[in-house]
Amino acid sequence: MDVATIIIQCEDYLFPTLKFSVRERVLYYHLIRCTHLEGKSSALFTLLPLANATGVSESSSREDIRSLNERGCIKIEDRSRNGHLVRVFLPEEIAGVLPAEQLVPEVDIETLDFYSNRQFVSSLLAREGQRCFYCLKSIRAESCELDHTIAQANGKNNSYRNVVCSCHECNTTKQAQAAVDFLRSLYRKGILSQTELENRLTALEQLQAGKLVPNVGAVKIAI
Repeated sequence: MDVATIIIQCEDYLFPTLKFSVRERVLYYHLIRCTHLEGKSSALFTLLPLANATGVSESSSREDIRSLNERGCIKIEDRSRNGHLVRVFLPEEIAGVLPAEQLVPEVDIETLDFYSNRQFVSSLLAREGQRCFYCLKSIRAESCELDHTIAQANGKNNSYRNVVCSCHECNTTKQAQAAVDFLRSLYRKGILSQTELENRLTALEQLQAGKLVPNVGAVKIAI
């Protein structure tokens, strides 16, 4: 999920289109923070903590929750003594908010070239946690390298299953080595600990099995 894009869509389309009050804006951002920024679409909320978090009274919080629900920005999925189970919709999921050209296109991530033109560096780097896939050194999009875990000479393509972000030193040193062998060499040099080596080998297996998929939303934005 690309937070910058969500904020732009809120400020440029959602809030003006649905004429959000200042209170409703604060509440909506808080709900996004407690759901989508934590990798989920729904969460349980109680009115008093919600009111305290947004700086309003409990009755105002109740009123604003109802207003967002009525306008389709959220859905109250359940009410109980434990609070409200609220599903929060992103701007792109709310009918009539984004103009047609702003709607995010569907993409087949399996067919995309993640190596050429550095188009998807940011989404790969986010997947890697802003660190070199091999040595775990902190890296930036402007200076990191793209590397094939299995060299192109061995017939692998430029899919997200084979392309990772690395620091310049690892990219230069690894060259055509198999990723497994290179990771073990980093361990022998004391660059990786035993635990880190095991973690990297597991990550490599998951990568090549297609389990480390870059954030699809960020990929769509980069297209």
